Amino acid sequence: MHFKQPFFHGIILFMFAVFCGASCQPPTPPPTPPVDTQASGIYILNEGLFQHNNSTISFYNFDTGDFRADLFLEINQRGLGDTGNDLKRYGNKLYCVVNNSHRVEVMDFATAKSIKAISLPGKSPRHITFHQNKAYVSCFDGDVVRIDTATLEVEQSVHSGNNPEGLCVCNGKLYVANSGGLNNPDYDKTVSVFDVNTLTLLKTIEVGINPYMVAASDNGQYVYVCTRGDYIDQCGTLSRIDAHTDQVSQTWQNIQNFCLDGNKAYVYEVDYNAASNPVKVLDLTNPDMEPTLFITDGTNLQMPYGITVNPLNGDVYITDAHNFTVTGDVFCFDKNGKKKFSFSAGLNPSAIVFKQ
Repeated sequence: MHFKQPFFHGIILFMFAVFCGASCQPPTPPPTPPVDTQASGIYILNEGLFQHNNSTISFYNFDTGDFRADLFLEINQRGLGDTGNDLKRYGNKLYCVVNNSHRVEVMDFATAKSIKAISLPGKSPRHITFHQNKAYVSCFDGDVVRIDTATLEVEQSVHSGNNPEGLCVCNGKLYVANSGGLNNPDYDKTVSVFDVNTLTLLKTIEVGINPYMVAASDNGQYVYVCTRGDYIDQCGTLSRIDAHTDQVSQTWQNIQNFCLDGNKAYVYEVDYNAASNPVKVLDLTNPDMEPTLFITDGTNLQMPYGITVNPLNGDVYITDAHNFTVTGDVFCFDKNGKKKFSFSAGLNPSAIVFKQ
């Protein structure tokens, strides 16, 4: 099973902290500072432990080698909140979804200085996506909230389904994964499709149980949805939806999380009893081909927790949460699966945003 983000893994993290004792150590920079010639630095969202109010945003400056473990606190003289769940850039702003604090923190992208904390009382926001100067936020109360990115005011909300998670915009439509995660073992297995302009429900698509992350292909032809299964008997999957017909055209098995890079998908499954969990590459142009191992230099990842590709040079960044109660690490691999560098971040690092 894989608890990628609260409430599910948040509850598990809370149990770990109570029964095992959270032994988080302060992050330390690597002996040789990482260098990325295409980015000046990276923001890292460390979500912390559920109900511990200890989420942080770190920043690593590639130009100077300077690591700022809690940049948000340093800049704003207050903590980020309880359980940061998503971090994305849109325009000149940085948006952080803080789940158990029920708000979206909006910051200046260049400095991480807070511009506004958008309160969403009782909604437990989860993920965020953007389209034409609007932000769309999925919330575990069942709604999707639309926010104007100029005024930073909530414009509208619409009910999507049971505990919506990931969402994306493709071909003029908003796709929202309804996990039903709080109804264990009666998970949901649907993706709601809305007209992105009117937020009118157009269709409901059935995928695997407990759908989670959603992403659109660069060409706008497909939407990809990964599911997490039931953590016992049913494994996670990756489904491809044709964005023109809204039909599922392909499903791959044993996938828990993913990120897209052109015609490739970097994917992983998590086995909590394994010493390491391999990351693989899926050729999206050849549905019959089995995923191949991505990491080629023997680097082991204990608990992959987030994965993204640097759009500037194709490097793959993977976070490792280890056992969820100690400082996590950020790994950078080149396109050939060879480790370029790694460094300690914060407690349960997940999302990464690149700064040019």
